[in-house]
Amino acid sequence: MDQGAKRPKTALLQVRLTAEEHDAFKGFCAQVNLSPSEVMRRFVRQAVFMGPTFEGDARAEIVALTRQLRALGTNLNQAVRHMNAGHVIGSDDVAEWLATARGLIMELTALYRSLCARSQERAARAISRTAE
Repeated sequence: MDQGAKRPKTALLQVRLTAEEHDAFKGFCAQVNLSPSEVMRRFVRQAVFMGPTFEGDARAEIVALTRQLRALGTNLNQAVRHMNAGHVIGSDDVAEWLATARGLIMELTALYRSLCARSQERAARAISRTAE
């Protein structure tokens, strides 16, 4: 699914190309099965270091890890409310929660870096194939 479809697009960018560049670009869009607008958005996002657009399994992995991280945040908020109400929380429980949170953050960071690298490699391969 095109994740860009959820965000309003209000800025317009016009680009002039030679006929040869235009044909090659259209061929690239057809090859990757994306609209020219979506391809340009993805190129721009990568060019300005906003990261790739994730879809399929990669997106599912990020969503799952984000849910886990959100659940940990909810647990932390509950623990803080509990402590603010004057209840004692064992240091072992807090240490376990922090270790779990750290592990999830590290896993999410590693996954994101890996997915970004793979996305850049795929884009470079796709561009070089169409340039041949």
